[in-house]
Amino acid sequence: MTQKEIIDKCKLILQNTKIDGFVENQEDFNFLLFAFGKSLYYEMKTQGKKIKAIQKKRSHNYGTCCFYLIRSDGSQTDISYSKIFRKDPQYDDLLQALRNAIEPIIRNFRETFKPFEYEGRLIQDPNEVDVDHYNLKFKELASIWIEQNGGIEELSKYVNDTIDGSTTTFLTDDNLKKSFVEFHNANTNLRFLPKSVNRSIK
Repeated sequence: MTQKEIIDKCKLILQNTKIDGFVENQEDFNFLLFAFGKSLYYEMKTQGKKIKAIQKKRSHNYGTCCFYLIRSDGSQTDISYSKIFRKDPQYDDLLQALRNAIEPIIRNFRETFKPFEYEGRLIQDPNEVDVDHYNLKFKELASIWIEQNGGIEELSKYVNDTIDGSTTTFLTDDNLKKSFVEFHNANTNLRFLPKSVNRSIK
């Protein structure tokens, strides 16, 4: 199977599992263990223990659903199928921490939504749009700030350690967080784009 096929099948299993329900089909259960085993984080997530169950639960932080691994000792931790094939976990985690730093700004901007016309089509539903960075895209902005502030290796020291059940990645240094927020506000702009347009650009 290709990487995309593996991720698509994980997504389908998640969709077909009820919230707070368990993956009961043995074939699906074995497939998920096979898929998660490809992740650089799998050993850390299992802590050397056998996985006795996989449950679908809602994230405490974002309200989205994900898989939770239930270890043989009864402890559990979340795991993301979308991160299975990440090649640079440090960079990905740092980017996520920076996204988390500006999350209040994005949330406040979303509240300003008003119907608008895009290429002759009236967009009236705020659920149809993404908040897009322009002039500098988010990754471009983040890359510049990372380079100016010590690089990935140095800044990764200030990204929180993974804790069971925690799906939030953030900067532990408030000064760095403030620095990025100020850099973000000074060097990029926000706009609404239809999801279909924004995601095709990405």
